[in-house]
Amino acid sequence: MPKVKVTSQDLLQKEIIRLKRRSKALENELGNRVDHLKGNYGKMALNSVIPGSAKHSGVLGIVGRVAKVAWQSGSFKSFTTSALMTALEFAGVRLGINLFDKFRKGRSKKKKAKAAAEREEED
Repeated sequence: MPKVKVTSQDLLQKEIIRLKRRSKALENELGNRVDHLKGNYGKMALNSVIPGSAKHSGVLGIVGRVAKVAWQSGSFKSFTTSALMTALEFAGVRLGINLFDKFRKGRSKKKKAKAAAEREEED
């Protein structure tokens, strides 16, 4: 931006108009940059947390990369394995309890039916 030496009122008014136009142009450029930032903010934020994730911006790609990074961590792997084993043990115990209850109820029904049949025979 060249320096302008203002020597008269006319030149001052022209310089004011030129600077106003320049400020409008700069405001428009700033607005375009903010719009660009808003559009790419999510990708930039994710890329700052997980480098290279913006290349694979699909949800499954991102989840896959996060899982890959997490699985390479030894502590996360041991936590995941122990949580999975705990869940399987819980499911197994519940299944065992349900099977045992079903078996016990079936036997008690048979005993009751046999006792009722014996009572009827006695009568």
